[in-house]
Amino acid sequence: MSDNRDSPGDDREVDDRHFDQGEYDDGELDTPEFDDPEFDDPESDNPEFGENERDAGGSDAGKAKGESRGKRFARRRGRRKPARPAISGMRVLIGTVVTIVVVVALFGVAYFTPLMSVRTVDVTGNGAVTAEEITSAAAIPKGEPLLQVDAAAAAQRVSLIPRVASARVKREYPSTISIAVEERIAVVFTERDGQKYLMDKLGFEFAQQDPPPGLAQLRTPNPGSGDPSTRAALTVMADVPPYVRDQIAVIEVSSPVNIVLVLKDNRTVVWGDDSRNAEKSETLRHVLTQEGTEYNVSSPSNPTFK
Repeated sequence: MSDNRDSPGDDREVDDRHFDQGEYDDGELDTPEFDDPEFDDPESDNPEFGENERDAGGSDAGKAKGESRGKRFARRRGRRKPARPAISGMRVLIGTVVTIVVVVALFGVAYFTPLMSVRTVDVTGNGAVTAEEITSAAAIPKGEPLLQVDAAAAAQRVSLIPRVASARVKREYPSTISIAVEERIAVVFTERDGQKYLMDKLGFEFAQQDPPPGLAQLRTPNPGSGDPSTRAALTVMADVPPYVRDQIAVIEVSSPVNIVLVLKDNRTVVWGDDSRNAEKSETLRHVLTQEGTEYNVSSPSNPTFK
């Protein structure tokens, strides 16, 4: 005789499924919220969780119940509230604005007020040119705010002084302008129309005056910085050692490859071009010990004299 009543195991399975359906499908039934960040899925923490379910409910019923609880825990974990930022964005913004305002205010004070203005002008590196001439050329009025001083323009004005080779102007806070100059140095002098001119190593004639004692004279048709013959002569004067340079009274250059030195004792030296100057100087040092009035060191390995 068959019994139509469901077995106790079937009742448990039906109740479990009914519980799960009401838990998730009924819109009026809510699940509690868990905000504890340490709360974790019991399935992950307890490896025997699924096995205990199968033992308690029996095969399929245990599996279904375990799966439904796993979904419930996953949903609760997904509802955690985001963490608040550690620093308020508004606080950072206010700090940035305050910093900008302070910097702008300090710049305005330095640029527009006499608090940091020119009170002293220092000049260094000058010798033949007076400090008054340099400061006058710089044209930097006292009392002008330092930040308003155009240092580059002032240096350019100072460098226009013929004797000045270069000039540098810089601000020294709180109230000083420093001007450093490098003056031109005469290496030869030229003479035309009865006037004598000092010439520096670049071929620039910077002063009309009598040369200092011992300065060599350059004789060439077109003396100047753009003249090849002038440049060749200046190269020789720069390269020869002092014991040769100090003996030169005149350097005659008819072309860049025909340079002749007239020594202070009136002996002459055929130099040739402006190459191998160190070798020629050493050869000249030896041949000058020989009696003669003219020496040729244009080929330093084969000098001649007569």
